[in-house]
Amino acid sequence: MDTTSITDARAIFGTDLLAPEDVGRVLGLSPSALGANGAVPYSRAALESARARGDLLVFRVAADAERPLTVLRLAERFPETVDPRLLKGVGYQLKDERTIALEPFADRATCETGWRLVHRAPVPATCNLNYELQDTVLARYAESIGLAGRLVRRSAIEAVFDTILLRRAHGTRLLERAWDWSATPTADGGMITVGEFAESGLHILGYSRAVRFGTLGICPQY
Repeated sequence: MDTTSITDARAIFGTDLLAPEDVGRVLGLSPSALGANGAVPYSRAALESARARGDLLVFRVAADAERPLTVLRLAERFPETVDPRLLKGVGYQLKDERTIALEPFADRATCETGWRLVHRAPVPATCNLNYELQDTVLARYAESIGLAGRLVRRSAIEAVFDTILLRRAHGTRLLERAWDWSATPTADGGMITVGEFAESGLHILGYSRAVRFGTLGICPQY
């Protein structure tokens, strides 16, 4: 597998890179404790092509020094980055009686430690479509850019991790006026969306697969 040094990757991506040292600084961990090997598992040509599309390069980890980095742990550590209604009974499909904290993934799912290239915004062609149609359009889009079979949806925890850590590391506010529809199901058969990262914080909601609107799409990764 072709690799690129982190130094070269930073020269390509600038603040659109979330490197082990950035993650370590935010989480209070040394880069050596994060499981990084000092190289990015993509060729320089692949990184330059991704950068030309406006992609992000992110390094993710599964835990901080104390606990797994679940959605609830990230909300606890960085409360200013998450809408407080996440845990207060509103904001989930507009139902006061249910919060995202009751979803099974919220206190269980973590990122897999490692590198990913991620579209920083939804692919425009995937917006305003239901969940299944989005998958069909994503497959066509991946083929058109030479990544057939390689572009996939992020999980909800991956989308939350990327958004919060980039905000804390570089001040970047992703998904400010858009939503990423994740691969994580809700307890009642919908799918988790992450977005609308306003001053009140990131929103994490569940929607039926039949929902469609103009700012809801896929921020794929590979």
